[in-house]
Amino acid sequence: MPLGLLAIVSYALDKRIPTLLDIESQTLLLEVCRIILPGCFAIAAACMVPTFNRMFQIISVALVYAFLVAFSLSKYQNFFTQPTSWIISSLVATLFLLPNNDIESEGLSFKAFLSKIFCICTFPFISLFTIMVVVKNIEHSILITFTSVFLDTFLSCLFVPIYEIMLTLGFSSLLNSLVSLQSENEIIHAMLNSIMLVNMISLPAIIITRASFAKSYNRLFLVFLSFIACLTSKIGSCISVELLIIMFFYPGTFLALCFSSIFMFFLNLYLQIGTFTSFYMLYQPDLILRNLAFLQLSTSHFVVIAFSIFIPFAMQTLISKIGKINHLKNKLKRRFKNSGFNLKDIKNPDLFLISILNGIGGKSNLKAVWLDKEVLFIKVFDYKKVIIPQINLISKRRIEFIRSENNIRIPLGALSYIVWKRLNNIIEESANYTSDEVELSDQFDIKGYVLNLQEKK
Repeated sequence: MPLGLLAIVSYALDKRIPTLLDIESQTLLLEVCRIILPGCFAIAAACMVPTFNRMFQIISVALVYAFLVAFSLSKYQNFFTQPTSWIISSLVATLFLLPNNDIESEGLSFKAFLSKIFCICTFPFISLFTIMVVVKNIEHSILITFTSVFLDTFLSCLFVPIYEIMLTLGFSSLLNSLVSLQSENEIIHAMLNSIMLVNMISLPAIIITRASFAKSYNRLFLVFLSFIACLTSKIGSCISVELLIIMFFYPGTFLALCFSSIFMFFLNLYLQIGTFTSFYMLYQPDLILRNLAFLQLSTSHFVVIAFSIFIPFAMQTLISKIGKINHLKNKLKRRFKNSGFNLKDIKNPDLFLISILNGIGGKSNLKAVWLDKEVLFIKVFDYKKVIIPQINLISKRRIEFIRSENNIRIPLGALSYIVWKRLNNIIEESANYTSDEVELSDQFDIKGYVLNLQEKK
């Protein structure tokens, strides 16, 4: 809601749109909203964290955010162009308000209360200064590195993910002011187009893709976030907060977005399409497009737009699959570690049989089995039910998965014949269970049973 309100206010109070207010009042009102609404977002984010006193938490975050803003605007007026650093630092205060069993049972003592007040007043400022020091060092490194010689090589593709990270932290203006970026050539155009397409198209696309892999309680949030990202893609404050959410809560998605931006850079460089803005108009604080920008679209532009949807989708799908496989592997490793044994060290064929049946999805998924010397071949009905990480734990030697034929090749050595025999017996027993006719028992006479009980009484 705060991001949506910030988007509405930013569009309504745009300096290029005439209103009933004079330009000074319109500018002042817009700046005030750009400060207050991110503070509302910080309070809303803080309410997601459990605490021993909700009212104290809201007041603390609000006051800390207000003091940080006042300090930053008075001492470093031109340093903070986006509010994300204030949001991060103000949320540090919630770390000292986490619930505690001792506090809930005995109450908060005066000494503990003073210590919490001290930490709440101190650590957010330390966090803000830490961010400033880190950004200053990054700025110094960028000024040394991003020379014209560096920008003439393919290493310039790194500029796009670096810009996204700096935009997430709220300091993208440091990159906008680089003298080496103010020229007009194909590499500069590729950078600008990549940044625009990543924020305007790739970000909503990758959030929607991530929502398809999320659980029900998380999916709705991501769908709304992608919708807000579509509406606020030109507003720097909103984009910074959205990227900040992705970075902290979905780091894999943020990594996929950065990799996608590199692919987008090379695609733009290959097609050599013109750009619709310059670094002077790129998120300072908002994105400003040139007049008639969307009336100059060519076939190459539509190709790039299509790939800006497909590449994040492919990257997020790949990372989600890898993350799921790693999660299953770690889960199985923890299970065997807690149990105190490893399947590869077991010589009991019954345990191998149980593990194989569990790994292929149960005996109902077992279709056929055959033996080739000391190698066991298993054919399943549905390959999707097979738990590949668990099957890999069965044998010390390499296991092959022939997905096109729904076959699994497992070298078990001397145990192959015994396991094959028992799996074959299971298939034969399952075949005996199937019958065209099923004999039914006689109908139970409930009425007669009740009458007999009454007569006995």
